[in-house]
Amino acid sequence: MHAKLSPHRWVMLLLLLSIPVSPFTRKSAAAEGETLFRQQCGACHTVKKDDGPRAGPPLFGVIGRKAGSAAGFEYSDALRGAGFAWDAGHLERWLANSNEFLPGSYMNYRQDDGSVRKSIVNFLETSATR
Repeated sequence: MHAKLSPHRWVMLLLLLSIPVSPFTRKSAAAEGETLFRQQCGACHTVKKDDGPRAGPPLFGVIGRKAGSAAGFEYSDALRGAGFAWDAGHLERWLANSNEFLPGSYMNYRQDDGSVRKSIVNFLETSATR
């Protein structure tokens, strides 16, 4: 049996449902991606434009960049010969299991949690270009 809502409760419900998503929610998602990037990737990679390679190549401008082509970094033959440019789909597959995606690459990374991968990729899409 369903309970009936009084007219004023319907108005309150409709008002609550019509509240737009707060910009703080979007900001917290971006902040989460940055935090995850720093925790999972930041020891070896940077997204700052003027930073050089660390243990891994810099990821500034990674979206649209040919795999294995960042200046000043020594890539595996597998990455140099990959023949694709990085986009969200390639990054997602790479983060899921780098060695399975591209056997022979030097990097060994596997993230089973799809939401973590998505947050990191979203961070790279927005932060590695400015």
